[in-house]
Amino acid sequence: MSIKTKRINRVFEAVLWIFSIVTIYPILMVLFTSFKSKGESSYMSIALPSKWIFENYKTVFEKNFLQSLSNSLFITLISVVMIVVLAAFFSFIIVRRDDKICRAAYKLASLGIIAPFAALPTIRLLQHMGIYGSRFSLCLVYAALYMPFTTMMFTSFIKGIPRELDEAAVMDGAVGLRLFVQIILPLLKPAIATTGILSFMWVWNELQIPLYLLNSSSKWTLPLSVYNFYGQYSHSWNLVCADVVLVSLPVILLYVFAQKWVISGMTSGAVKG
Repeated sequence: MSIKTKRINRVFEAVLWIFSIVTIYPILMVLFTSFKSKGESSYMSIALPSKWIFENYKTVFEKNFLQSLSNSLFITLISVVMIVVLAAFFSFIIVRRDDKICRAAYKLASLGIIAPFAALPTIRLLQHMGIYGSRFSLCLVYAALYMPFTTMMFTSFIKGIPRELDEAAVMDGAVGLRLFVQIILPLLKPAIATTGILSFMWVWNELQIPLYLLNSSSKWTLPLSVYNFYGQYSHSWNLVCADVVLVSLPVILLYVFAQKWVISGMTSGAVKG
């Protein structure tokens, strides 16, 4: 390795260290602040608490945390199932038929990746359907928002499955939905794991959309529970940070234990595509 290459590598290492520090600093600040008193937390520093107050988490739990948790679980699980199942079936039809209509449908679905969420038209549509404010209406919106990316993921996987497998299954009597469920779907396990985990993270962490589409605090998801401790006249930053830690913990644990599925699924899909 030449001296020039070593110098370039050292520069890259220094840049990566800087980015790591920039990323870790706010995480530690939130974590330490969640154990501080209300007065001490107002400084929002990375310093260790003068006294570790674990009661902050107890206070968060007592403020409708379990109700928000049940809302988040219901909305997230229903949304993920809808996103994965509908996108997988839609992708199978697009790839196997491969006619003008299906290609046009795929291009139209791909536009959904860059199309922003429009609150007012969405609210008006849900009001016209008579489901505005319900948790299920939020699931439908999430399915519409995240299906385009999921469809692209499944499409790249299904293109790697030979058509001869379909023909052999049809000769054995597997036709239509049975062909998809018994033959194709088991082969999509890496894609299902990847898209399921990513969809779970996106839906669970979403803050803005539930704020627009849920018209009652009894239906709030966990990210919205932060408003229980942050208002116009009072800012309890220690409780806000404790709430943020509890909200982020399930997603962090899920990604830590399932990151191999995400990485393998993304790379496998890229090779097949």
